[in-house]
Amino acid sequence: MASQFTIDNSGIGGTPFLTFSIDTTADKDFTQDDLDDNLSACVISDNNEVGMGSAGDKLFGKVVWVSQELQSGTTIPALCAVQARGVARFKYAATAPDVNQMVEVDGAGKVRQASADADIAAGGHLMRGQVIAKDTSAGTVDVWLG
Repeated sequence: MASQFTIDNSGIGGTPFLTFSIDTTADKDFTQDDLDDNLSACVISDNNEVGMGSAGDKLFGKVVWVSQELQSGTTIPALCAVQARGVARFKYAATAPDVNQMVEVDGAGKVRQASADADIAAGGHLMRGQVIAKDTSAGTVDVWLG
């Protein structure tokens, strides 16, 4: 039976947002231009700090806002807000994840299918974020962060 409604869970259960500083490592920071381009997948990079990480790193959440205030002597925003739970929509890179698969970051603000690994790290599950919907025309996936 067809429905007149479209399911869109993006952002559901995402609050409250967490405040972090932004990694100042070259090409690992977040700017407003990144967010405008939907490059928002982040990892924990230091104490209360997020960055884009490296390809294969564990997804933490989605950067949803960056401050206009800059870190001293840089063009990098001082603070950001991160959605660390609920459903977040991300652009994906190769290898594109499918519904029900886990994701990892690609190191440039997108997510990709999590790599296979026979071992589970002592700290817990290797990946975070299960794909609940995929839009191939938009190149996005909706990910349950938990």
